[in-house]
Amino acid sequence: MILLRKLVWRILGFDYQMMLDKTDFTLLKNDSYTKIGERTYDNGAKVWRWTDAPLTIGNYCSIANNVNFIINKGNHKMSSITNFPIANNLFKNENTINGIDKKTFLSKFKQKEGITIGNDVWIGMGAYIMPEVTVWNGLTIAANSVVTRDVSDYTVVAGVPANVIKVKYIIYKLNNIAWWNWKESIIKERVSGFYNSTDFFVNKYFKNEN
Repeated sequence: MILLRKLVWRILGFDYQMMLDKTDFTLLKNDSYTKIGERTYDNGAKVWRWTDAPLTIGNYCSIANNVNFIINKGNHKMSSITNFPIANNLFKNENTINGIDKKTFLSKFKQKEGITIGNDVWIGMGAYIMPEVTVWNGLTIAANSVVTRDVSDYTVVAGVPANVIKVKYIIYKLNNIAWWNWKESIIKERVSGFYNSTDFFVNKYFKNEN
């Protein structure tokens, strides 16, 4: 019976343990609306969602324990009058709101939702990524940071809210190389370059298009 329940919840897009514990998060690896790139791994990250908005994560990302992806605002910011999600809570078990189909009523009020993570991103332990944020390639997010807005390539961000504290490399050249799109066999073949200087790596693999 338990196995059957787990199967049904997976078909519906929910983690069985999440439903059992009556929480609103699921583990990243179990989230049905998340797309994860090649070789990206996590150590117990959580996804908090109240809609099916997508979470997209690129290739070769490293995501630490207890990282939290907040996919949407839980309908708290739909009204400029109140923070309380009146339509969602008070009409939870009803199909209409003031004679209007509930889905039609709620569709008029957009909230921030969805998260996009680039390639080669390292997210430190306990960090929070907030709704409608785009994190670009090569970024490092310090532990316990709260990322509330888009962040540029190859920077280090830290704090609450997170701010840029360092720019790491020659951004456009590393994006041009885009090593995360190489075949794994090529990465293994060129592994020594990853542990050399940035200048060495760029000079060896950057393709000047001019």
